[in-house]
Amino acid sequence: MDLVLEGYIKKLKNGDSQAFDLVYERTYRKIYFLVLPILKDRTLAEDIMQDTYLKFLEKLYDYKAKNSLAYILTIARNLAINEYNKRKRIVKNIDLDASTFAYDAYLELSAENEELIRSALSVLSVVEKNIFLLHNVENLTHREIALILEKPLGTVTWTYQQAVQKMRKALKG
Repeated sequence: MDLVLEGYIKKLKNGDSQAFDLVYERTYRKIYFLVLPILKDRTLAEDIMQDTYLKFLEKLYDYKAKNSLAYILTIARNLAINEYNKRKRIVKNIDLDASTFAYDAYLELSAENEELIRSALSVLSVVEKNIFLLHNVENLTHREIALILEKPLGTVTWTYQQAVQKMRKALKG
């Protein structure tokens, strides 16, 4: 549980409108990286992020649980799945499997390091690559990644360590 986030939400409930900016800063990347593999569209993911905050604010005073991050991510996931289902009726054969989604195609890497990073990442599986990038490039904690990828924390930590070992071995060679 994120006590800082809980404090911001308490301030927001008490009428401090600036607290929303703090809630947003604390959560927007987590929401984005949760919905992106479902929707596979940056613009649509950003739209769902906005809808998530609107829905959260709409339900703010009804909300009584203790884990606000999980609550916000649940709203985002549900909105993304609803959008996915709406689009699936229009476009057939959309893949909802997040384990095959590669975040590296959606990250912006600096030109000077891109070749080295892509080379090192090439030895990793999609899941290892996603966990490594979300942790190192997006600065998400393993707990946050576990929430986003819906994997146990231990699995995320172990997978990250395996990814680092594989990359070290590849870069030494």
